[in-house]
Amino acid sequence: MKEIIAANLIRYRKSLGLSQEQLAATTGVTRQSINNYENAKTLPDSKILSALASALGITLDDLLRSQGEGLPNFRFRAHVTFDTAVATTHCLKNAQFAAQVLRMLQTYNALEQAVGLPSYTPESTPCHQVEGNEKHIQTIAALFRHRLGLGDAPIANLFQSVEEIGLKVLRSCVPIKGFFGLSAYSDIEGAFVLVNTHNITIERQLFTLAHEIGHLIFHRVEYQDTLIEEETLYEEKAREHVADYFASHLLVPQAEFERMYALTQDIVKLKRHFRVSYLVILNRLASMGIIDFAKEKAKICAIYKKQHDGASLQNSMELPPALAAEDYPENERYEFLIWQSLKLGKISEMKAAELLNLTVEKLRVRRQENEVYAVA
Repeated sequence: MKEIIAANLIRYRKSLGLSQEQLAATTGVTRQSINNYENAKTLPDSKILSALASALGITLDDLLRSQGEGLPNFRFRAHVTFDTAVATTHCLKNAQFAAQVLRMLQTYNALEQAVGLPSYTPESTPCHQVEGNEKHIQTIAALFRHRLGLGDAPIANLFQSVEEIGLKVLRSCVPIKGFFGLSAYSDIEGAFVLVNTHNITIERQLFTLAHEIGHLIFHRVEYQDTLIEEETLYEEKAREHVADYFASHLLVPQAEFERMYALTQDIVKLKRHFRVSYLVILNRLASMGIIDFAKEKAKICAIYKKQHDGASLQNSMELPPALAAEDYPENERYEFLIWQSLKLGKISEMKAAELLNLTVEKLRVRRQENEVYAVA
């Protein structure tokens, strides 16, 4: 146990860029004590362990868990994409973030098993570049829409649609700049997508979900046992392009897009019809050779600036009217699993309240309301 705690202390401390002196000052022990813990010379008592976990932004379980424990069946893909299209694994080298993701997965899996609800993983068909595979990717997007029970009509709510077939999706506020989401899968426990909500529009969140589903379909054979993955820029950009192309055609089927474009060339009307970002519409038109993306975007930004007293349309913003967050409630399947687990006596009220971020008192009120409106 001393060796496990020592290794975790070093990993989590260095992930935060803390020195032994800084960690010691935060937890009220000496630097020499921290050094002894990290060299497995002494074992911290329970009070100090709790203080160390709190200072490192992790749970006590994270501090006591060996790196080999957790979810060995799951394989991950994750990255951070910036506007410069440069991929980085900065956030994944953050051990605290990795531990948080593992906790999310563990909880979700436990709830599924408690309720007996099946999970889902999309079929895999490897594809590493768009060029020469355009029709294939479009076909896979159409097949996935069929799996969701959709035709060519706009998707009302992709979050709900994929949750209904058993895909594990969690939307969570992750304050890491440039991070939009990640995906993981297990042959046993199914697929999982984490979508970041931190200062990110609903349009971008929906695209991230579609993008990660693309990775699950086309790049699953390359997922890793760890969240930390290094790739060359060329390889990463090619895979990103495939996932983006799939996401675009999943959200905006080509035949329906051509039909709508024949009716209107208004970017706002098109984005509103398909419930996507104006950037998705611009990219599609550019890929069809109809517009020059950079020129059209500059034109739209100039109009926006004129209409909004000199304010700029940032890349993180959406051209009005933007989708309303209240129309896309978060984590409905996850919350359903919590309530069902509570109803079946699989978890306690205290645990359910913790997972729902409620007090026990508010949980009881919500529970009574659910029972009042439940169909007999």
